[in-house]
Amino acid sequence: MASEPDLQAMAARMNMRPVSFKTPAFKTMIGEMPSFNFVHPLPALVELRARTESGVIVRKDFDLDDEEYGNRPLDPKHVERIANGLYDRPDTPIQQIQLAVPEDADGVPTFDWESYNTVSPGVEFGMFTLYQGTPMHIENGQHTLEALSRVWDKVKGATFGNELKKQKIFSASAAPIQVLVQSDRDEVTRMFVIAGQTKPISPALMTALDQSSYANRFGTQVGRRARLLVDEPERLVYLRSAAREQALYSTAHMRGFATATLIGFRDRTPDARENNVRKALEELAGPTGNLNDQLEKVIEETVEILDYAYDRIPGWKDLRRSSDGSGKSPKQFRAEYLHGSPAGLYVIGGALGAARFCNIPLRRVVDALAELPWGRSEGKLRKIDGSEQMQHLLFDGTLVRFEKVIAQNGDVTWTPTTAGGARTNYEAATETVIRRLARTPAFKEMNFAATLVHLGLRSSGRRGRPRKTAIE
Repeated sequence: MASEPDLQAMAARMNMRPVSFKTPAFKTMIGEMPSFNFVHPLPALVELRARTESGVIVRKDFDLDDEEYGNRPLDPKHVERIANGLYDRPDTPIQQIQLAVPEDADGVPTFDWESYNTVSPGVEFGMFTLYQGTPMHIENGQHTLEALSRVWDKVKGATFGNELKKQKIFSASAAPIQVLVQSDRDEVTRMFVIAGQTKPISPALMTALDQSSYANRFGTQVGRRARLLVDEPERLVYLRSAAREQALYSTAHMRGFATATLIGFRDRTPDARENNVRKALEELAGPTGNLNDQLEKVIEETVEILDYAYDRIPGWKDLRRSSDGSGKSPKQFRAEYLHGSPAGLYVIGGALGAARFCNIPLRRVVDALAELPWGRSEGKLRKIDGSEQMQHLLFDGTLVRFEKVIAQNGDVTWTPTTAGGARTNYEAATETVIRRLARTPAFKEMNFAATLVHLGLRSSGRRGRPRKTAIE
């Protein structure tokens, strides 16, 4: 048995400091800054995040007057989106989380690194130990961490059913972690700002990428199947938002059109759009229906009516049917017709949405839409306040306006220009179309207050005098 002096000598050689955790890791150098990369089990990571004593994974709002690290404000909606996505699909990979630790606390090291071997130049493999009491500040990934905590709290106590299956998946999951050794608060802040300067994903590409969204899938699949978009290979754009050259519309534009046929313009935020599309699908599917199956039915219906409109509405019916066929090119179409712009496309979608809500046969509405003046230059001179003004036959001030140009010889020409693609413009244009169509008795219901409320063109509030049944 070892003597007391031997035990004391042995203890003196041992590191007896309590630790938060130790894990195999890879050490790399980022300039002069060490970083340690490893994976950490999700339940244990959430536990680190949840601790209240010193040594926790820390997040706090940035404060100019505070010397400690700080984060941008936490966005609850962003956290909720991540949490819902992870809960719905537990097999989704978890993004890397970056934490920053100081090199020492009052001169005492905050971590220990035992190198086992060199994997490649600049990369070592070994054991990383973080001592208890070391603050681990979130450099990047605060929303992911918060979402993971919420999801784990929801399923950790499950004992049966679907939640138990999710719990087992999360229990076996691990998150990639990078610990940066940096004591300078301003340097950590600088790294976050630089890392956060990623180029935003365009709405068109986001629509195509995120097919977990019902609204995105609706728009993307209509765009991929409708003849209007597939007769030439470059008509549907998804790597950028704007349609140029031989393109017609982007996936984001098709999402706006497709959802307008289902929920009108109740899409003022991404969350509102997705929630309203989901509610519409639930109503159509009924209590025992499958939402994915119902979405497929709606996609097929929308593709069928868009194909019908492609053969009848001016401009669309004049497009060439192949790259070497006769007819207008997409570029010519966009220059000559108002529905060559996203705003004009949404107007057609809104009119079809009104018809769908009223259970009016969509083909009859398309036939009526085909009689409207969609040409950009379809104007008429009118006397306004004593002077002549060119005005579009239907969409003046909403989708188009005319500018007066006087040549040196005195000749006057009127040039059509866009009136703007803002929501207020295409919503007003949609109301104009609905009022025009409602002159026909078969379409009168499209202009009823209930229809306009459904489309998001009227408030559902009941203030003041009661509304008339129809809006004249």
